[in-house]
Amino acid sequence: MAIAALRAAGHHEWPAFPPDHAAGAPAVDVAAIAWDRLSRALLVAAALLVAAASLLPLWGMTLVSVQYPEGLRMVVYADRIAGDIAEINALNHYIGMAPIESGFFSELSVLPVLLFGIAGACVLAALVRRWWVTLLPLGGMIATAAYGLSSMRRRLYHFGHDLDPSAAIEIEPFTPKMLGESVIAQFGVYSYFSWGFWLPLIAGALVALVLWRDLRATMDPAPSTDDA
Repeated sequence: MAIAALRAAGHHEWPAFPPDHAAGAPAVDVAAIAWDRLSRALLVAAALLVAAASLLPLWGMTLVSVQYPEGLRMVVYADRIAGDIAEINALNHYIGMAPIESGFFSELSVLPVLLFGIAGACVLAALVRRWWVTLLPLGGMIATAAYGLSSMRRRLYHFGHDLDPSAAIEIEPFTPKMLGESVIAQFGVYSYFSWGFWLPLIAGALVALVLWRDLRATMDPAPSTDDA
């Protein structure tokens, strides 16, 4: 009946329905909201990975010989050195190497602080979504990695070159490999990085991804809202 009445009154067009959004209201950017939530989750995950790395082995070395077919192991954590340290020190004494002691490595008192600081920076970046805040944990990761690897390289060189000349067995100075296989005296040595090293690398990749997307968003021009 209403349609017939409209036609009788001379109306030939259907009445317009109200638009989905009120005039002038901004459209919801679903993709931006989804990325904001995902980026926060990635940064929190990076914080957890770095925090976990402070409790896991960073690096290890296994020495194998005829006398020790099952191997003697040294495992380095962020705050201590574990493994068959007494046996390794007893053998190293014969070739004039300095004893391996956790207290000798000042880096082991600094690394836990650095790792937890990076984890806190990741959480801060998840709360304050600004690209320059996200840059803080990534810069901390790069600086800590450079510090840790250079310190390890220096320590390995020190232990293999600063030998006691009055030792019972005289060998040529050497530098144990940071990664891979080598031979020291009658021992085959296998060095490797462990979970405490790899987890921060994964965390760094997550933070780098978030920073890359954030920088892209700041460089891309904002879409115009003016009608053509």
